[in-house]
Amino acid sequence: MPNPKYGITFPFGDSQEGLFLGMNELANAEVRSNLVHLILTIKGSRYFLPDFGTNLMRLIFEPLDNGTKASIDMEIRESVEEFIPKLNINNVDVKSAEDLRVEESDTESNQTEDNTFGVGDSEREYTVRIRIDYSIGSGMFESRDFVIINL
Repeated sequence: MPNPKYGITFPFGDSQEGLFLGMNELANAEVRSNLVHLILTIKGSRYFLPDFGTNLMRLIFEPLDNGTKASIDMEIRESVEEFIPKLNINNVDVKSAEDLRVEESDTESNQTEDNTFGVGDSEREYTVRIRIDYSIGSGMFESRDFVIINL
C-alpha cells in the first residue's frame, strides 16, 4: 500500500521518490508547512489572493520594543485565524537576539532543529526569533506542536 501524501513540504525541497517537490507524509508536518508558508509569505505577493500572508517583513526593521512585539503577535494571529481557522495559536513568543544570548543555556535549543526555519542565509545571525506554539483538534484528539522562525 502506498504512503499517503498530504502536500508539498515548506521550505521546498527535492523529492526522494522521483516527484518534483518533497511531499509531507505526516499530517503534523503538513500543518507545520502550511503555517510556515503562511507566515513567511509577504501580503500582496499573490495575484489572486493578495491578503494571504503577513507583513512581518515590514516590521523587521522596526525597533524591537513591546509595541513591535505586539504587532508581530497580532499579525500572526490574524493571518492564521483567516487562512487556517482550525489551528489554535496558544502562544507567540518574540525575542531579540540579545534576549536569546542571555538565555543561551536553554536545553531545548538542540532539540528544535526540525521546527526551526530561517529567512535567507541560515548561517547569518538573525535579529528576532518568533516561537509559535499551536494546537489543532480538541480534547483527547488535540495535537500540540511549535515552530520557530528566525528573521
